[in-house]
Amino acid sequence: MTNQSNQSVRRAFTLVDELAENGPRGVSELANDLDMPVSTVHDYLQALITTGYVTKDDTDYRTTTRFLEVGHRQCHRLEVYKAVSDELETVAEETGEHATLLIEEDDQAVIVAVQEGPDAINLFAYPGARMPLHATAPGKAMLAHMPRERVTEIIDRHGLVEVTPRTVTDPDVLFEQLEEVHGKGYAIDVGERIAGMVCIAAPIRDKEDRIRGAICVCGPRSRLDEDRRTEIADVAKRAANVTQVNLDYV
Repeated sequence: MTNQSNQSVRRAFTLVDELAENGPRGVSELANDLDMPVSTVHDYLQALITTGYVTKDDTDYRTTTRFLEVGHRQCHRLEVYKAVSDELETVAEETGEHATLLIEEDDQAVIVAVQEGPDAINLFAYPGARMPLHATAPGKAMLAHMPRERVTEIIDRHGLVEVTPRTVTDPDVLFEQLEEVHGKGYAIDVGERIAGMVCIAAPIRDKEDRIRGAICVCGPRSRLDEDRRTEIADVAKRAANVTQVNLDYV
């Protein structure tokens, strides 16, 4: 692929990302925000319309539900998504909280399925949402079962960004936590990504002991005291174990 072709692809996805992140926009507004010529933005938008991934409402452009179709198909291709079966719904019902299935992709934790229990707080979590591995319980659950060299590479590439004041930003502290997570079989973050929330996650591994994802439960700190956290950790670990067994038959 030529440099010009690379640039075209990057610009097209930059426009898509901008529309997905900030909602419908007009050509001039997009051009100004992205520091691109109006004519160039217009041409790319017209090309995206022909693909069916962007549409125009009056003077504004927006992404279409074609992205939902792509994401839904991709989720159903994931073995761990198939293997989790009804476990995520059971976890949400038993804990009453917000339950998610996440995988690692491109050095990030990515949500692929969401279930809300009867007491769940709306966290605006959705399939496809991405977050730093080091700042989340599911991310730490997965990092703890990766080779140390791989974790070091991820830190070297992305650093340890402070998401909240409670986020771990010291590599030595992180590695100490990962050792503890590996021993306990689950990870906890208390306000490290979302202030006031506690998240508890158990890793999902396959029969070759490769990390395939994590099951996570999140709830308000006021509701998840130490005893409650232990109960939820047991639920998450059991669901992860069932999913691990199911992976052998997917």
